[in-house]
Amino acid sequence: MIVMKFGGTSVGSVDAIRRVGDIIRSRQQRNPLIVVSAVAKTTDKLISLGEAAVRGDSDAVADLIQEIIDLHRQIIADLGLSADDKLQAALDMAREDLRRHTGHLLQGGREIKQIQDAISSTGEYLSSNILARYLNSVDIDAVMADAREIVVTDSQFGSAIPQVEESTSRAQAKLLPYLERRVIPVMQGFIGRNQDGLITTLGRGGSDYSATLIAAMLQAEAVEIWTDVDGVMTADPTLVREVKRIRKMTFQEAAELAYFGARVLHPATILPAVERGIPVYVYNTMRPDDSGTEILPVTTDRESNGSLVKSIAYKEGLSVVTIKSTRMLMAYGFMASIFDIFNKYKTPVDLVSTSEVSVSITVDRTENLDQILQELNRFAETDVQHGKAVVCVVGENIRKVRGMPARIFNTLEETEIHLISQGASEINISFVIDESELATVVNRLHDKFFTGPLNEEIFAAAAATS
Repeated sequence: MIVMKFGGTSVGSVDAIRRVGDIIRSRQQRNPLIVVSAVAKTTDKLISLGEAAVRGDSDAVADLIQEIIDLHRQIIADLGLSADDKLQAALDMAREDLRRHTGHLLQGGREIKQIQDAISSTGEYLSSNILARYLNSVDIDAVMADAREIVVTDSQFGSAIPQVEESTSRAQAKLLPYLERRVIPVMQGFIGRNQDGLITTLGRGGSDYSATLIAAMLQAEAVEIWTDVDGVMTADPTLVREVKRIRKMTFQEAAELAYFGARVLHPATILPAVERGIPVYVYNTMRPDDSGTEILPVTTDRESNGSLVKSIAYKEGLSVVTIKSTRMLMAYGFMASIFDIFNKYKTPVDLVSTSEVSVSITVDRTENLDQILQELNRFAETDVQHGKAVVCVVGENIRKVRGMPARIFNTLEETEIHLISQGASEINISFVIDESELATVVNRLHDKFFTGPLNEEIFAAAAATS
């Protein structure tokens, strides 16, 4: 069996849903399980709905609820499914749930993150119901399988962590009987429940993670991520015009790109697939016959030869925190003291660079930075610089290539580099620059590594966009 995940734009219109139906039909012999995101822009509306309720704006709440329900009602009508009692019941339930949750917030409820997760889950609930019933209407045997009854998580609302052992048991018990009967389960991505039965979400982009997680639980033969781009690119096409599509890459390369900002994959997506050795394919729903990107445990030496750099990724909105020792120079526990504070405030650190007397780190979450600095200043001097970006050059074994740092930094001799990280990974060299330099830097590096003849087994020209 395979797992197919369809993103929000893939189910964002009537034509898109019909196209998805055709793609699923073409995979029926492979016994697919479907994971679906919310209709495009719906999650943003649901987040705005929760924020309006917290503000006490009852008029905005009523308008947004009606807008969300009307959007899905129109899709149902355009699909010719207005008479479907199950879909009408799903719409009614969604409306009542949204009114109940927002009503609690309007009355001053303090469980804001918990309720926002319940509100945000509505998009996937509606899209999975619509897709399942549409497949039934075109004679494809499908059923909506509620992820909230399958994926068990902890209670970190907004970024919940799945509890794999219990989730696996539930997934096998609830989903395998459908698959054995050749019935296609259509699941929500992005959502689950904690041990107390409260709805949780895995964080933005978590539908990809849901797909590989379910694939690992059911030992699928492959995962297909269907999105609105042709695959993984050599750079962000919004910054670089002449990007190339990457035909093949390794799990490690894909995971590194996802973490450092590649727009196609969610940072956690690859991990369950890596653990089980399940190949992942990225396809464009608009061009289903294209070959997309194939993500494998390893690529062959022949394929890798001459194609050391696969992509240039970046991550914006970073702050660089420099911590200089005042009384613990070379002292045992200095580094541990620093990271204990960041851990206390649940603030992840991206890059780390050290010298004899100081440590520089990058963070992309600054909501607790004032408290962090206050604690650090008890034993160190600190300096913070905002408006930074990390650029990451990714490719197999580039750390082992003599002269690679020179090739990168000679290309950027006019650019101020604030921090360099090399050595922690064999497949990337990362450095921090001013955000204002980002477009220039990424384009220069792309010209350096992707101009001229390229290995056609690894790279393809990206399709033109209208």
